[in-house]
Amino acid sequence: MSYSIVGLLAIAIQLMISHETLFGKSNKNDLIQQSYRGFLLAVLVYYITDALWGFFYDLHSVKLIYTDTAVYFAAMAASVLFWTQCVVYNLEEKSPLGKFLFYTGRIIFTFQLLAILVNFYYPILFSVDEAGGYHAHSARYATLFVQILMFLLTSIYTLSVTNKTEGREKRRYRIVGLFGLIMSLAVAAQVLYPLLPLYAAGLLLGCCMVHTFVVQDQKTEYLRELEELVQIDRRKDVELNSAKDLAFKDPLTGVKSKYAYLEKENQLNQMIKEGVALQFAVASCDVNGLKMVNDTLGHRAGDELLRSACKQICDAFAHSPVFRIGGDEFAVILDGGDYEARHVILTSFKELAEENLKEKKAVVSVGMSDFILGQDSNVQDVFARADANMYEHKKLLKSMGADGR
Repeated sequence: MSYSIVGLLAIAIQLMISHETLFGKSNKNDLIQQSYRGFLLAVLVYYITDALWGFFYDLHSVKLIYTDTAVYFAAMAASVLFWTQCVVYNLEEKSPLGKFLFYTGRIIFTFQLLAILVNFYYPILFSVDEAGGYHAHSARYATLFVQILMFLLTSIYTLSVTNKTEGREKRRYRIVGLFGLIMSLAVAAQVLYPLLPLYAAGLLLGCCMVHTFVVQDQKTEYLRELEELVQIDRRKDVELNSAKDLAFKDPLTGVKSKYAYLEKENQLNQMIKEGVALQFAVASCDVNGLKMVNDTLGHRAGDELLRSACKQICDAFAHSPVFRIGGDEFAVILDGGDYEARHVILTSFKELAEENLKEKKAVVSVGMSDFILGQDSNVQDVFARADANMYEHKKLLKSMGADGR
């Protein structure tokens, strides 16, 4: 019964430290991950058989001891196979030694299974007498010797590659190499003391080392790299938003730019195409006399005129987006409260233009048109009517004494 304590302890520890790898989702295309999972499953099966062997041995049950020992040897061979594959895949080196280890691991596993089958008819690995006594035979020693050799070779292979690496990867490779050395010693000790759970103890120590210094280290590095990528994406988003803000904002007046207008136009056009019952109006505004001011007083005075005119438009259409779509041209898309009060706003704006004309202030011509559901196929249809109305207003103001363009 005391023999089983190490196996039971190993099962508990293995399930705790490797639960995610054993039972979590995995990438079937990741050969390293699949090989490591296979190794851990083989190790877990080995622990279970090793723990049960102690119970069966105390019961002196010949059949149970024999069956358990057969699975025990198969699990040992599987662990060597998957560990060898994991090491070769992880090092990513197509060297002769790597290829030799890869295919030799498969050959050893195949011969181990054949030896177990043969053992049913002719005991070459082990036998169990009628009293439940376990007896080791020559093939057992040969099998364990080959396993020692495989662990040593994987250790040498890993440590030789370690010299070509640096940083955290170099430390991980050293741990993998150390695992091979520990298992070589554990298997050698198991040869000398077959009734002690030394192989299980070596596996437990080695797996804990690999989990702590390799698996967890890789996860930490992956999370760090992921965080760096997230930070890069965030910076790109900030830069993109900043660039978008610059592109969508008119630098002179501070209102939305022509690019912003085109984006809004596309959004509305898509909704019109989908048959959404929209209610909006478009106002077309034009600053009178900008060309004359630029020619006579300079562009700085022209810029002041534009800013003053833009303020009038923003104050009048306080709850609607204002866009500068040309040198002296502005557009407003009215919805919500401004749409409901559009006629009052338009009348007030025209009255303000006439007052400014008398007081020699910035004068803005304006025209407005509603979107007509079922008639207008896009925003341009609405804007064209609003623009025509604006030119009618401009003509009226010009006849009243306003300067032309």
